[in-house]
Parts: sequence; structure tokens; C-alpha cells
Amino acid sequence: MNETLIETRALSARYGASRALDGLDASIGRGEVVAVLGENGSGKSTLLRVLARVLPASGGEVLFGGRPLSEMPRRESARRIAYVPQSVDLVFPIRSLDLVLQGRAPHGRGFAADTAEDLRIAREAMRACDVEDLAGRDAKALSGGERRRVFLARALAQEAEVWLLDDPTAGLDPRHRLEFLETLWRVHGERRTTVLLVTHEIALAGALATSVLLLKAGRAIARGPRADVLTPDNLSRAFGAPFESRGSAFRVRSAVLPGGAADL
Repeated sequence: MNETLIETRALSARYGASRALDGLDASIGRGEVVAVLGENGSGKSTLLRVLARVLPASGGEVLFGGRPLSEMPRRESARRIAYVPQSVDLVFPIRSLDLVLQGRAPHGRGFAADTAEDLRIAREAMRACDVEDLAGRDAKALSGGERRRVFLARALAQEAEVWLLDDPTAGLDPRHRLEFLETLWRVHGERRTTVLLVTHEIALAGALATSVLLLKAGRAIARGPRADVLTPDNLSRAFGAPFESRGSAFRVRSAVLPGGAADL
């Protein structure tokens, strides 16, 4: 396993009286692409929100490079960690280039104007994510796949070493889904970013991730290389359904469906 970059120790988090993370112990190696899998309510999105410092932990701690994340200056963590939530509502029109330039904010000087260097980095990020031709277009008017790649370019312009992506392919049609994933994998390879990818898609985790973190009720029930974690037994425990494998794919057995099982 690569050098540990992120470690959670007995990490807990709540929404009011509801506990979303319950003593989570996990570690993420530098340069890994880690798929975070689990049923709804297992704590996947909450984990990203805590790592992004959007939601405070209610117990335990997060170490980033061996340092307590809670003690890291906000500007530093904003430079080093990019967070792309599952859905981002754009209330006002904004040029795609200006949206990508938001990624430069942690490097700026308060309300000072964007520099020529900021503009160069933003345009390079858009070129890397194949959205340079969208620079002048309103991001609100883009297709789902185009907008996801623009937000990926914003994370790239941020020059962060960690990307937290919450279900980034949700709602995309097959073509835009493939374009986004190909862009993500190519840019990751070029920059050696560390990626935590929340997903509901087992097949995506098996195809893209180097490692898998499997959550159940806010705790890790399996963590490691995808071949070790993605097993029928582990998936059955995590999702509460009877899984079976067929080659590299997984199916849920059923006594009701005509075919007897559904591919996932």
C-alpha cells in the first residue's frame, strides 16, 4: 500500500441526533483512487463532508499527512483538498471559465482580481478536462456531463492533491458518463492525485478504483484492494442482499425476477 495520506481514527459525525459515522477507522494511501461503497445511509457522503471540513466531526479525528486536519489552517486545507458534492445548484449565470477560476481562490489575496497566472492555470485545467471550448458558455446551460467536467477542471485548477468526488456520474447518460470517467482517470494519471470517489455503482468501483472502502452503518466492514473487497460475502453484508459473482460482475439473486438475478 502507498504511503498513508489520510487516516480516520474512531471518526464519528452526526446530523442532529442521527449518527452518520460511528467510530470509523480507515486509511487512504497517497495516489490511490478509492471507491467508497455502501447502501444509502451508510455514511459515504458524510465521510467526504467531514474530510472537506464542511461538517465537523463529533468524535475521533482525521489525520492528513500525519497532522490533525482540525488543526490545519483553513486556507491550507482548501488548497490541498478539492470537494465536488453530488449536486451543485448554480443560482446565477456564470461563465464556465469563471467557475473554474473559483478553484484559484485558496491561492489568492482576498478580493484581489485573478492574476495572469490564475488565468493560465485555469485554462490549462480546462484543456486537460476537454472543456476549453466551453470557457465562454454559461455553466447553467451545459449538459450534465459537460458541467461535471467543468467542476473537475475547477478541482484541477485548485491544484489540490486530494479530490473528494460525491457520486460524480449520477444521472449521466452512458456517453457522458464514459467521457467523465476517462477524463478523471487520465488527469489522475498525469497529476497522481489521491481520489475518494463515492458511488453506488459496484461495476464502476471494480473498473476504476485501485482500492475500495466498504461502509455499513457508519463503519468500515472492508478496506483494501478491489479484488479483496469486492466479494459476494462482503457485498451481501454491506447491502443486505444475496450477491453472487459471474466472472468480474456481481448479481443479486432473486426468486421473483424472471431471470433469477439482476446484474449490478
